[in-house]
Amino acid sequence: MKPIVFHVEAAGEFRPVEFTFASESEVRRVRSWRKMTPATDAGEFAALAAKRWFYYTREGASVASLDELRAAIKRNERAELAFLMVASAEWAKRYKFLALAYCRRTWCHHLVLDFLAVRPRLQFAGKPISGIGSGVFANLADMADSLGMETMWGEATASSAPFYEKILRTRPIKDLFIIHRDTMRNVREYYLADQQSRLAKTTKSDHIS
Repeated sequence: MKPIVFHVEAAGEFRPVEFTFASESEVRRVRSWRKMTPATDAGEFAALAAKRWFYYTREGASVASLDELRAAIKRNERAELAFLMVASAEWAKRYKFLALAYCRRTWCHHLVLDFLAVRPRLQFAGKPISGIGSGVFANLADMADSLGMETMWGEATASSAPFYEKILRTRPIKDLFIIHRDTMRNVREYYLADQQSRLAKTTKSDHIS
């Protein structure tokens, strides 16, 4: 399966990011975020995501590709399945992974986003990288829609609620958000429109300079 590719803005340019299902070695890599100092929510989420992924793997209930996910659902329509996805980029040489998302497919065919974390203190050429979290979320929503899932939900913390308010264009978001298929599609469409707008501004700026 080819990786999902989306773009982020880094040092004034749009650069590609690959979003893929994680292997065991990659899960171990993101788990090391918990060792960063000072401690961050992202580091804690990465450790918890890895712990849950290993539990589901021991139970034979994790998948490592979209094809595996589809096949597992075909075998058992009520299967509870887990997967962890990572975002990576060759150009971000200092970092192996930029972000992670730990998800579950529930027995009633909903998608649960348990953890979404962007690597702490992420920069490129001395400047913040923008658009990682929104790219991950939009592509998860698109995946859920393509799988015929009617509902996607997850928990928000005090620090992540503003992010979900922005990407879902609704407020207030408290400790739980629930979106349905029409909203999944709206999230994806809004994300693509925003990407095109930002890309146009970047291109215009390059021409002016």
